[in-house]
Amino acid sequence: MSPIKNVVISAAGIGSRLGLNRSKCLIEVAGKTLLSYHLERLSDVENVWVVVGFQEEDVIEEAIKIRPDCIIVRNPDYMKTNTLQSIWRVSKHLKERFLIIDADTLIEDESFNKFMAATSDFEHLIGVSSFTTSDGVRVNVDSQGMNVTGFTRDTSFNLEWTGIAIIGTNMVVNEQIFVYQSLNDFLPIPLCNINAFDIDTIQDLDMAKKIMNDGWRNNAFIN
Repeated sequence: MSPIKNVVISAAGIGSRLGLNRSKCLIEVAGKTLLSYHLERLSDVENVWVVVGFQEEDVIEEAIKIRPDCIIVRNPDYMKTNTLQSIWRVSKHLKERFLIIDADTLIEDESFNKFMAATSDFEHLIGVSSFTTSDGVRVNVDSQGMNVTGFTRDTSFNLEWTGIAIIGTNMVVNEQIFVYQSLNDFLPIPLCNINAFDIDTIQDLDMAKKIMNDGWRNNAFIN
């Protein structure tokens, strides 16, 4: 059984930068949707919350096909709200720390399992990656490389926040700000390296397909 009882998968966004007129979590990579990869790897988590908005009927259909007991949370205001506010729709019902994942993220199973194992050692945890994207949020780390000390858009930093984290309900606010901005007041937070990245552009999608074909170890994601 997972040490984390609740996970929130944010799947409400439009994904306009990708330009496919399709919810990004329903995009297929190596024959499976991104959402299906998430739900399958989270099979031992007690409660899986999926926040839906854009093309919600299709996303719900895919979610319950794989995880019939997942908890669907609607965000009808997805056009004018953000990921943090989607997470808030769930966090207000929770009393303990929980896992957050962006539904448009490609994740290596092996390093994700390592991340989940580390949650037994740390109350809060941020997943960072050396696989960087053109519009990702980079992180500052301490001199020991053990903790995230800040977030930045400066692309000279070589680690990127994956959107994956173990956070507390007190870290979430119902405000029109980015998730990483809501975490600033709680830094430093321990980090865990994980092979993962968001798929925001066609370039990202092409790399995702290449990685699933060739393997994570044979690729370097550089922009």
